[in-house]
Amino acid sequence: MIIAASKFQIKNIVWGIFILFLSISASYCKTNAIKSPLPERPTPTTVIQKIKQNSSEIKKYLLFDKTGELVVKANIEEKDKKGKTYNFQVLYDINNAKVNNSGEYLITFVLKDLETGESFEDKLLWTPKKDDTGILLSFDDHYYKSWENYFELFDRYNAKVTFFVTGTYKTNSNFTRSALRRGHDIGYHTLNHLQLHRISQQDFYTQTVSQVENFRNMDVPLISFAYPYGLYRTWMHDELLKTYKLVRGFNICFQVYDRKAIREGIIISRSIDNTTFRYEDEFIATIDNMFKIIKFTEQDLVLPLTTHDISNRINWCIKPHRLEYILQKANELKLNFYRYSDFF
Repeated sequence: MIIAASKFQIKNIVWGIFILFLSISASYCKTNAIKSPLPERPTPTTVIQKIKQNSSEIKKYLLFDKTGELVVKANIEEKDKKGKTYNFQVLYDINNAKVNNSGEYLITFVLKDLETGESFEDKLLWTPKKDDTGILLSFDDHYYKSWENYFELFDRYNAKVTFFVTGTYKTNSNFTRSALRRGHDIGYHTLNHLQLHRISQQDFYTQTVSQVENFRNMDVPLISFAYPYGLYRTWMHDELLKTYKLVRGFNICFQVYDRKAIREGIIISRSIDNTTFRYEDEFIATIDNMFKIIKFTEQDLVLPLTTHDISNRINWCIKPHRLEYILQKANELKLNFYRYSDFF
């Protein structure tokens, strides 16, 4: 009986050791599972911080929204620890950006998680920095006396512009030399300012290229050409690019270009004449918004702008105080002033 009891006790001890071994093994496996968690999904909070820092990794782009307004957006990709990609989109409210006394702009943005559909609103502080973004400002026709009266205004803001002149070198020589001495640029705008799409092909060549050599023989390069009234037929582009390096159209819509697009030789410039902006608040809001947009996008974009005379009296001109507002706002946002010849 004593022997039988001992055997029973030994059996229980062995069984207990086995159970203890299984328990330790399970605990070990569980501990290992805790040490190897599933990859963490990027949170909107981390993406928002990157946006608030205006990280250079975020590539912004321009887009027309459903109302026809130009807006700035960016698509952001974030990866988890295993390399899975999560997509976000940010929309910047440039229209309502406010500048403080330090020259910083407070910009509201909305971040959208494209997987969950959730949206998050926040703000960032942005300070414009010097880069290659700028405006391409030009004046058309033959308002030489008027333009000369504002040479000192251009000097005050270190603004270089392009004057598209009509006529012959003889009719332009005094103004042309004066403008070139001050660092401005001269382009051509035809002999008699006719509507080119309504004249014969022979008259077209007379109007557009017959005077070029006379200018160039007097060291006026005439790199660029501007269509009168912005009107043309498409075949004219190829013909004019045999003589000029850049051909410019004209309308009432904004178009922006990078350097590569400008060097392709054909661009459209936005009218800033009084006839386009009849109301002061409309003019200021439009200029403010476009200048902030091209600068904030940080893609070294160039915005062409065109007017004619500088006067308070007529429609086809810009009011002097509006011109100064453009120059002042461009300086404030650290925009460059480009001439048409600067790209060649």
